[in-house]
Amino acid sequence: MDFRKNLIDEEVRLRSFHMEPNEQPPKTDPYATRKTLIQRVQDQHNDLAWEEFIEIYSRYVFSILINMNVAESDADELHQEIMIKLWKRLPELDIENLRFRNYLSTVTKNTVLNFIRSRKRRIAREEKALADTTLTYLDSIRLPDIDEIAEKEWRIHLTHLALQNIEPLFSKNAITVFKLSLQGLTAQQIVDQEDMTLNTVNTLKSRVKSRFKSELEQLKEELE
Repeated sequence: MDFRKNLIDEEVRLRSFHMEPNEQPPKTDPYATRKTLIQRVQDQHNDLAWEEFIEIYSRYVFSILINMNVAESDADELHQEIMIKLWKRLPELDIENLRFRNYLSTVTKNTVLNFIRSRKRRIAREEKALADTTLTYLDSIRLPDIDEIAEKEWRIHLTHLALQNIEPLFSKNAITVFKLSLQGLTAQQIVDQEDMTLNTVNTLKSRVKSRFKSELEQLKEELE
């Protein structure tokens, strides 16, 4: 299997993915079996599980790298390296005695650390001007902050996943009201902006919020 090509193809597919306005919700819950996703991915021949793993974790890893101040060109390469490491190591991973997301953060941190060390060894042989520029870039990478960055990006990632999953279950107006509330708008501000009654705004927000919270808890249980 050509992992580099598959990972790039998957990233392109993810970035171009969107749901059409009239698209019907799936007949089955796409998160129903994800509680055992890591276990299924441990079988290196389970291509469907690997594709699902990429869909869930790929953007998350990439967002961590970008927020560590890793340049996008380097982040692409590091992201692929991390995914290949996971594919190789997952079959031997004792998932009963660790939290996978913590393990993923450790792999990411160590991969970036090795990248920095490798670059610094390389610039020892380069011209001073170029070396100074590269050192400034490497020093800007926020390696000590990875735990905080990973936690923040995971919350954002789960929020997007939960919204994506429940969106087909509600009207466009209901989702719009809830998203505006997540952005910090008050009920009255949403009333003024969307030309709805206060009662309608509160009702729509309450319905979506209840389903969103349960979906978020389910995702935490299944994916962390």
